[in-house]
Formats: sequence, C-alpha cells, structure tokens
Amino acid sequence: MARMYPRSIRFRRSPAEVRAFSELERALPDEWVGLHHVRWIQRREGRGARDEEADFVLAHPGHGALVLEVKGGELRYDAHDGWVSVDRSGREHPLDHDPFDRAKDRAHSLRRFLRALPGWPARWGPIGYAVWFPDAICRSLPLPHMEPVLLDARHRGKRLEARLVEVARTFAGERDRPGPEGVERLVRALAHDVEIRHPLALDVREADREILRLSEEQFRLLDMLAGNRRMAVAGPAGSGKTLLAAEKARRLARQGFRVLFTCFNRPLAEHLREALADAPGVDVETFHGLALKLAAEAGIEVRGDRGEQAFWERTVPRAFEQAVERLGPRYDALVVDEAQDFAAGWWLPLQLLLEDPDRGVLYAFSDDNQAIYRPPELPEGLASFRLSEVWRNTEQVFAAVKAFYRGDEIVCKGPEGPEVEIRGVRPEGLRDELSRVLHRHRLVVEGNLDPRDVVVLTPHAAEHSAVAGRVGAFVLTPEPEGGRDVLLSSIRRFKGLDAPAVVVCEVDRYAEEEFTRQMYVACSRSRTLLVVLITDPGAEQGCS
Repeated sequence: MARMYPRSIRFRRSPAEVRAFSELERALPDEWVGLHHVRWIQRREGRGARDEEADFVLAHPGHGALVLEVKGGELRYDAHDGWVSVDRSGREHPLDHDPFDRAKDRAHSLRRFLRALPGWPARWGPIGYAVWFPDAICRSLPLPHMEPVLLDARHRGKRLEARLVEVARTFAGERDRPGPEGVERLVRALAHDVEIRHPLALDVREADREILRLSEEQFRLLDMLAGNRRMAVAGPAGSGKTLLAAEKARRLARQGFRVLFTCFNRPLAEHLREALADAPGVDVETFHGLALKLAAEAGIEVRGDRGEQAFWERTVPRAFEQAVERLGPRYDALVVDEAQDFAAGWWLPLQLLLEDPDRGVLYAFSDDNQAIYRPPELPEGLASFRLSEVWRNTEQVFAAVKAFYRGDEIVCKGPEGPEVEIRGVRPEGLRDELSRVLHRHRLVVEGNLDPRDVVVLTPHAAEHSAVAGRVGAFVLTPEPEGGRDVLLSSIRRFKGLDAPAVVVCEVDRYAEEEFTRQMYVACSRSRTLLVVLITDPGAEQGCS
C-alpha cells in the first residue's frame, strides 16, 4: 500500500480526486509515496511570485517523481474548440486550459521550485507528469503529446502501477534516481504532515519546549498560505498566530525567499530572532528597529527625543520612508505579526521593500482585541482567514480571557487546569497581598514552580510600578538573573509572549475601556495559572 500524505484525504472538493486518492493508496506498493493537493509558491527573479498547485505528486525511489493531473467525468477534445467537459446531463462546458499543458507546466514549476531549495541535489530526478481520467475511457487515438502520459479508467489495480512506471520511463534520462533518501527529501519539502517547535515558550523548563502537533484548523491555514501570496490572518490570543507566522517564514526561507519578519514589540522580536536562528534568510526586526537600521544605512540622521511619543509615531516612520526610497527593494516576502499595532502609513514603505510591492508575498497576523496603540488598519486586497481555536490556555484561564474578548465565537482546546483567582486589593496593601500570593499561594510553594515560571504583569512600565523591587523573599525586576528574581513586565511589553503562571496587578476596573483591553491582553499571557489583583480602594484586605 502506498504511503499517502496527508494520511487521510482532507481536500475533498473534487470527487474524482477522492476516488483517485483511494485507488493510489490501495493499488500502489509500499515503495510509492503519494502527496495530495500539493501547493507551493514559485519565486521568479525580477517578476514576483506565482501560486502553484498540483492534484498529486507521486514519488518512487527508482522512477523519480510524477505530477499527476486528475480530471473527473467525461472530456472531449475538439480540434476547433479545444477541450470540453461533459456533465451527467450531457451538457458541454468549454475548459479554459489543456490538462496536458497544465500538468507539464506544473511539473516544470515543481522542478524549478525544488532546484531553488538550498542543498537540493542538482541531478535529482526525473520529474515528469501524467494526466488521469479515472471516470472515462479514451476511445479514439490520442494526440501525439497526450499518448505517452495519458491514463484512464482502465488503469486500476496492477495496471495502474504498470502504467505509471511506463510514463515515468518516458522522462528518464541521465539523471540520478532519487533512492529512498531522495523520496524522503521530497516529502520533507512538500508533505502536509508537520511537527513544529513552539517558538515563544519562555526559557523556563524543558517541558515548555515540547513539540506541538498542528490542529486541523492550523493545517488548513498552512495549506492556504502555501497557495496564497497575500493573506490576512486574524485570531484571538493563544490561537497560534505567531507560531504559524514563524513556521511560514521558515518555510519561505527554505525555498530561497529573502524574508522580512517584523512585529511591534521588542521582547517578541528577541524571542522570534532566537526561534528562527535556524532559518538563514529570515531577518527579524521590530518596525521601529528596522526603520532606524535602514535610516542609518541610508545615511539619514534621525533626530529627536526618544522619550517623546512623536519621535516614534512621526519622526522614525518619516525617516523609514526616506530610507526605503534611497535603498530600494531587498526582500521577496514580508511576514507581519502584531499587525493590529501597525499604523496605516507604515504599510506602503514596508511593501516597497519587496521586489514586487503589489503582488509579492505578504502575510499579516493580527488580533483586533490586542490593538492597544491605535485602531487596526491593514492593507487592502488581502485574502482573509480567521482562527477560532485557542490552544495556549487552560479552560479556566480561557474563561477569564473570554470575558474580555470582543468578536466572533472562539473555543478552547486546552485542558481544564486549576481555578483562576481574581480578588480586589486596596492600593496600600498591594505589596503585602502580592507577597502572600508568591509565598503561600500554589504558584511557588505548593506547586513547586521555579520563580522563572512566574511573570508579574502591570499596566505601568516596570520601573514605575509600585511593586518593583523586593516583595518578601522575592525580587520583582524587568531583568531577572536567577535565584529569587521574578520577571516584572508591563502588559504592553509582554504582549505576544506567555508563561506558565501569571499574576496581574495594578489594574483599575473603573477605567472601563482600558481595563477591558488590559485584562484581555494580560490574562491571555497565562498558560496554566492565573491570579488577578484588581485595585479597589473599598476592598477588604485579603478577601476575594
């Protein structure tokens, strides 16, 4: 039985392809590998990128690869009118393409795509093509360009493999046969089944670096990204947006694309840079970091007070525009995380960094609920995909987060987890209550969590927080160095990151709109344990 990717058919829009999938799996021996609904983006030097896909790609250690085009129903070729499909009622529908030419073009495209991959063997092959009509029989003499690569309903069971081998030999030449390792190399380049490492787990415990298998929803998104050059992906916190963005950037780099991965927050960029260290060809920068770097490269002096908001909102973006105008394009693909935080005027110069600004690869990942700097505004003309499943949080944490979420329905896929605690605290008693949480609450003592597992989040900059410094036996600091140090961070600065245990403090429920947005961002940072200490002058100290 052939080894099929995916293991069970996911893309079922074509009944003929569904039947072909089953017949290929049943009829072909173990040496064969079949990949269904294969999509890739073809990089074309100086001409932008092009979306490509194949119904099937078949591979064999001794015969190379075949791109297989499958056409269901009955078809007829007319010398004057070209190809015509005939539906079950006998009505004829002209086709806008020749299936044989399409199969040939896709085989050539796949060959170019694979050769562009770093380290791909120059003599890997052959790569041929075939067209299969599984529901019909060719009853007339095929045209010369059809006969060597045509399969029909007679080719089933043992006849199917025999015919595929015959077609493959048509393309055999002086190239090396791929062998088992060559087939596996092809699978790694094109297959749907994927395991990827979580790029955002804080450096806490080895368990947090476990391999995550993609959900069905995330499979669908990666498949869509493979065949769409420009897409906006929206989803709630914890749905895997950054995980998927990083994986897509890594894949593009492996295909030879020069990739810019940009986001808003510096700590997130630092973690992404570390996570993508194994992907040469991906530059990871915050928007403002990128702007200052290119301005320096272009010889543009950026003057102003870095402590003023106007410096970052107006001065730096203007310098970025001038730098891009002087330096010109340098990337083939742009991946943007935290896209909801990007100002409308930033998108044009970012796209001008692409070799093809209008049609180049652009993926924007966003969550409107985390738009804490400005109303979100994305470029026009992007296809859209919405993630709805939350995998980061336990059910208890998710319930707390959902109370502050505004948007389409979302569902939790995490385990149940311990109960969330939310309590009111008088301002003058906050440090004492936080000390009790860290010392006697299950976060550190009963749960035996390392202090590095815990993050304390506040709406304020860490240096201006009322809880900064020593709290009991612990030291709350923006730069923990081990021991009893616990990370203290502003909610904004920690956006895009997560931790096993989160304590939120200094939030004021009377600032309603800001409170809702802060609580959504802050609570969604917790994977498992969550305690919220809400500032309440009328609270009874120590009571929930």
